Amino acid sequence: MPPERQTVAITSAVYCLMAAIMYGFINYKYSIGTDTLRSGDYPTALRYIDWLITTPLIVFKFPKLFSGDDAPAIAVIVIAADIIMIVFGFAGETSINAAGGTTAIGWSMFGAGCLAWLFTIFILLSSVTEAASQKLGPIRIALSRLKLFIVFGRLIHPLGFMITLLSNSPDMQVARELVYNFAELLNKIGFGIEAIFAIQQMMREEKIREAMLNP
Repeated sequence: MPPERQTVAITSAVYCLMAAIMYGFINYKYSIGTDTLRSGDYPTALRYIDWLITTPLIVFKFPKLFSGDDAPAIAVIVIAADIIMIVFGFAGETSINAAGGTTAIGWSMFGAGCLAWLFTIFILLSSVTEAASQKLGPIRIALSRLKLFIVFGRLIHPLGFMITLLSNSPDMQVARELVYNFAELLNKIGFGIEAIFAIQQMMREEKIREAMLNP
């Protein structure tokens, strides 16, 4: 396996392990439905710490799948936008949690974070579409599935934030935590498995091309 493809597999394992440790601690301290969570003590800070560490790793590995000359530049741009989105999201959610309801800061940070989110979606989808156009059928299918993960997987996080903006009742905040948990399952484990599958398809394509060039 080429080194850049090994990096994708190793990165997937690393951020899944880090997320498992973080969420194990969150489950220990903030079990969904407990009095601690319902009293307004939410794991917001821990979630954003996890996202600040793991989501740049996720977007970093994505351009590595393509191995193009512009892959490093794409990675830097997307990681920067991702960090901006996380910072805005944290500022907005902590403002809402502290006030016990919707705030102007919460809405403004949500809007700014959505702009960064849309930018990352645009860059990643453009990169995948361009890469898929140069690949064989099976790889195009694998990359198309990655596009679905980009759109729908990353859409869940703004939806979780939206729950906070619509209502700050204890039940709605528990719903927010469940939405975030589902997003983590989809974006980290599901996306990691799909990325490794895409690598396998790319390696098969490379073997086919070598066989055609060296019959």
